Amino acid sequence: MLNIIEGIQCIDGRTNEPFILRAHLLTWTGDVPALSKSLNLSGHNSYKGCRFCMIKGTCHPSNKHIYYPSSALCNIRNHDDTINMGKLIEEETNKDRKDEVIRETGMIS
Repeated sequence: MLNIIEGIQCIDGRTNEPFILRAHLLTWTGDVPALSKSLNLSGHNSYKGCRFCMIKGTCHPSNKHIYYPSSALCNIRNHDDTINMGKLIEEETNKDRKDEVIRETGMIS
């Protein structure tokens, strides 16, 4: 079985020497709906739709679209924030409160 943490045994094609290959994901790309789905975000037209920060959008009353203020300073989302928000959603047993946490964080479970 493959063990990603320990690496994968490979052979250097130039020297014919064995080595352990360890790879790390540096970036992930795709269109906005695909990224929202793969990152468990609620979507680009939600109140907390940014995958990089915690900016909160406002709903325009006439067309019901979410807009984000361009001059707003916002907190950057980091890995720990994302993990903690996911745990909050997973551990919430009350459906109404769970839906509220999803709206507040912009993440889905």
